[in-house]
Amino acid sequence: MKKLLVALSFLFLTSLTYAQDLVKKIPANAFTVATIKGDNVFKLMFVKDFNESFVGKKILTETSKSLDKNFTSVEDFGINLEKNMYYFNQLSDSITYNCFLIPLKDASRFENLITDKEKKIKIDGEIRTMILPDSMSIIKWNNNMMYFVTGSINSSFFADSLKSARYGIKDVRYQTEISLADSTMTATDSTYVTTDEPMVEEVIAPPVVKAKVQKKTGKKSTVKNKSGKRKKGVKSKKIPKKVKHNEYDSAEYTVTDSVGMASLPSTAGDDQYDQYQQEQTEQEAKKKQLALEWITVQANQIFNSNYESIESNKSYAASLDKNAIAEVWVSSLQDVYNSLSPAFRSYGRAGVMKGYGSLTAKLFMDNKSFRISTGLELAKEQADSYKKIMNRKLNKKFLKYVDSEKAIGFMGYAIDTKAYLEELPKLMQQTYGSFLGINKMDEEIALGSELFSLLLDEEAVSKVVKGDALFIINGLNSRDVSYTTYDYDEDYNQTEVTKTKKETLPDFLFMFSSEDQRLMNKLIKYGINKNKVSVSNNIYKIEEKKSPIDIYFMIKDGIVFFGNSLTEMQSISDNSFHTSISKMHKTLLSKNNFSFLFNAKNLVGKVPDQEFGGEETAKKFNETLGKMGNVYMKSNPIKGNLVSADISAEIPNGHENALKYLFTLIENAAK
Repeated sequence: MKKLLVALSFLFLTSLTYAQDLVKKIPANAFTVATIKGDNVFKLMFVKDFNESFVGKKILTETSKSLDKNFTSVEDFGINLEKNMYYFNQLSDSITYNCFLIPLKDASRFENLITDKEKKIKIDGEIRTMILPDSMSIIKWNNNMMYFVTGSINSSFFADSLKSARYGIKDVRYQTEISLADSTMTATDSTYVTTDEPMVEEVIAPPVVKAKVQKKTGKKSTVKNKSGKRKKGVKSKKIPKKVKHNEYDSAEYTVTDSVGMASLPSTAGDDQYDQYQQEQTEQEAKKKQLALEWITVQANQIFNSNYESIESNKSYAASLDKNAIAEVWVSSLQDVYNSLSPAFRSYGRAGVMKGYGSLTAKLFMDNKSFRISTGLELAKEQADSYKKIMNRKLNKKFLKYVDSEKAIGFMGYAIDTKAYLEELPKLMQQTYGSFLGINKMDEEIALGSELFSLLLDEEAVSKVVKGDALFIINGLNSRDVSYTTYDYDEDYNQTEVTKTKKETLPDFLFMFSSEDQRLMNKLIKYGINKNKVSVSNNIYKIEEKKSPIDIYFMIKDGIVFFGNSLTEMQSISDNSFHTSISKMHKTLLSKNNFSFLFNAKNLVGKVPDQEFGGEETAKKFNETLGKMGNVYMKSNPIKGNLVSADISAEIPNGHENALKYLFTLIENAAK
């Protein structure tokens, strides 16, 4: 019995290790990791159902057509649909690797996707390798997994003459200078600060890729002019031989006429440009060859080397959720900033995004809704600041102005204004201090923060604007709007004409809390004196002729109201405004610092057909809206050092689960 238990335990551990094999292949220094969990996906939809869906049929039909083969199931591709599929990338100063790890169930079926296998596939034991036609991508596979990697050379790396010289590459730039002495074309270099490539061994300079050179003689030759036509009888100038490729000095070309005066005949100019293009082609070919060597080394390491995997990264491990359909993890916002803004490297690397850690996003699907959950890690100092700022809830008085049956959407937020103003200098210093040289200007930045605090009375400001607000869209209204245009007679004399057109505008209500209205009362009085504001029964109207809508506002019960419906404002003023908020919407608004709702069904039929370009398009749009459930967004309380938010979309009754409902929406949209 004991031996049986040991055997079963061994088999369990072996299967568990196998299930995790692909994630173990992802290096610890991966910048981004994305996962699709096949087992969770196909729990919601069987493979047979997928094959018969609109999306499945489209994939099978297009693949069959492009490969001239007959595929009847996605299982024909040989992929193990019950295992996790991964994408990851690695960043370096020289090359970016984009990589896919796909589990295989039947390698022979996968190979069946490849035409001319004998010519394209290199076999080394159980490992097969194929270089794609672009020579910048490699596919490598064995019986258990397929690995695809493509490389993208960072051109700025080769602007450093020392680094480019290591690989026999020059930064060639076309430049002509006409003087009394000569005309010159130079290959110039520039400097760029970089770091070593990740996971890539030093690669010797690739073989020189020679381009064909058209011989030049002093005889009459046929030369192309600017229009592309050939003109005869033009005598070309002799040009010195260009510098060999293994010499890294600038190549100089001089053209001088018979009397010693500098000139640049069209043939010499064309010759120089041809040689520049040849030189550039050779350098690009070298870069392409070098990229191929780098991604070959990287792919071999993924298959054959032992190294620390991404599993050892605590941030990545903590981001995983067994119930997610798909997951994305990004190492840090600072790294994102550095990769997206190389022009700011000297400043950005000092820490523009310092304190903001890894970013995660997870997709969930069940029989009630879709949900995307996002999270951002913060440094302790940042997390403490945001906890103070988010220490406020929405004014409960707002809730009696929400009509769940009528509202198309709403958005509410609540922050502590006083805490925000107190923490803002610290956050600004951390974010933008690197641009100012934070290590050299600590005292100046601290002084600026103190000055900011002195100029603002945080307590007073927080009483005027407490920091909570609610914006509601209760409907859409069409109204005639006047606009000015011009008519022209036969002599092009213009005449100003006033016309009208229908515009669809939202019926909105906006409110925020205020304990001290003295400043606002002074502003209202000023507006009335300047004829910019009018008043009737304590309801104010902004007098702006160019505005397409009338804006009304009022102050009542410590709340400042803005809206474009006079009837609505009057009902609020005389306490006749009656609504009914659902329990779910009440919880959404009152429990979260930020919340958002979009009720698609309440928008059906509210937008005129003309806005969609016709009745048919409008009908299709309304049908899609009618089948949609509510869309929600909310922030979550900060837990530890993690700030997070969720986006959810309900699925209407009559659909088995969110995945099948999504496929139905895609099919309806494609019709």
